[in-house]
Amino acid sequence: MTIAAPIPKIEPDSLSLTIVSLTGASWFDIRQEDLPHWDNYLLESDAWLHQYSFWNEPLRALGLEPRYLAWGSPSDPRAYVCILTTGFRPVKIGLVFRGPICLQAGFEIPETALAQLMDWARADGYMFIRFTHSDPEIIGGIASRDSAREIDAFPYFQDFPMQSPDFVVAQSESEEETLAGFDREVRRKLKRAVELGYEFRSCDSVDVLSEHWPLYQDCARRKGFRLERPLSFYAQILRRARRHNCARVYSVHSDGEVVGSAFVVRDSGSAHCLLAAFAPEHRHAAVFLHWKAMRDMFRLGPRNYNFGPGPGSLARFKQQFAKRGAACPGPVTIVLNDPLFRLWWKVLFPLAMLVKPVVVGTFRSLCVFYDSRKFRAHSRGFARNLQERFIRWTEA
Repeated sequence: MTIAAPIPKIEPDSLSLTIVSLTGASWFDIRQEDLPHWDNYLLESDAWLHQYSFWNEPLRALGLEPRYLAWGSPSDPRAYVCILTTGFRPVKIGLVFRGPICLQAGFEIPETALAQLMDWARADGYMFIRFTHSDPEIIGGIASRDSAREIDAFPYFQDFPMQSPDFVVAQSESEEETLAGFDREVRRKLKRAVELGYEFRSCDSVDVLSEHWPLYQDCARRKGFRLERPLSFYAQILRRARRHNCARVYSVHSDGEVVGSAFVVRDSGSAHCLLAAFAPEHRHAAVFLHWKAMRDMFRLGPRNYNFGPGPGSLARFKQQFAKRGAACPGPVTIVLNDPLFRLWWKVLFPLAMLVKPVVVGTFRSLCVFYDSRKFRAHSRGFARNLQERFIRWTEA
């Protein structure tokens, strides 16, 4: 069972998988000041976006603390995992998205490393850890452990395409070959967009992302879905990811006015479209925007362009570019404290599910309020007022 696919720069067919065996190897915490270095390290592996610190650090504002661990030795790390943590000892809850990962091409993470990870988590006060992954082989290996249960013991944070698979475009070097895989309607709209003279722009500016935010909000209301995260979350991702050349704000303009925008973040193998919106009277701009964005990302390294899941009407648009992906395997929960988990599952979990709609609705309302221009204006005014009062007090 391979915990992570080989690093892309090495052809897997030329390798024979070998079990990593290190005397005295163990899991150790990664220091905060070393996280940018580790993000660069992950860009040399097949790590998925959800394992990078530039994705996980902004989640602290949502009450989730990322724990970054590596296995091996500090001078020779062989595996890595990020565990999003909520709760407190002895009822900590861990969430792992598409991890752990192997940092060495052609190797497997040994069973002893997985056992050590569970021992570490148990000693650190975790009640359980939930794992999700798109690879059935990986999640199947985790599910084979004695303490594993094929359930989602924490369905309140599912930043993962559980129900609706991602739509992914596998690009080719040749633009003609890539275009050939699209629906004819896409090619027709691209031709029309060129005739209309749309202008494509690319940047990594937080200010530009903020300027485009009302377009995302308007498009979400029009299409009948919600923006699950506030602007501040995406702005933090952009600030952290751009130092690694991993984030772009793409836009399409007509007569100097922005009519389409997309926020795309990449890992080593895939570019992930986190936000996309267009003005209703410029439907051709949407196809033009994604085409230009995916080809720009291809030049940065990723071969795949991930449109994300396609619930409802969004599926019809995304199916023009890519076939619906395979359904993701279900989550696996590793129980680390059986008595406390039974209390959670039998008593607390049903109660939490009852209040989940209220909690989620309240959180979304707060996100909308927090990102409203009125709130930001009041906040700036309040800050200026405090500053003026402080200056007058010091001068008195």
